Amino acid sequence: MADSNAAILSKALRDLLTRWELTQTAWRDQARSDFEAEYIEELKPAVKAALDAMGSISEFLERARRECK
Repeated sequence: MADSNAAILSKALRDLLTRWELTQTAWRDQARSDFEAEYIEELKPAVKAALDAMGSISEFLERARRECK
């Protein structure tokens, strides 16, 4: 389950970044740059941290399952 959730989160970020790049042709002002710096760029490390945490939790849960058998 955690792997599929991680895949969903990864795909959502990829899709968002792809769509964000499409806005560049129509939105080229300082507000876009500010928005990108404040929100879009902040998402990348936050999602990576979440994915890392999801992986760690998944490993822990799998180890607990094996030990409880």
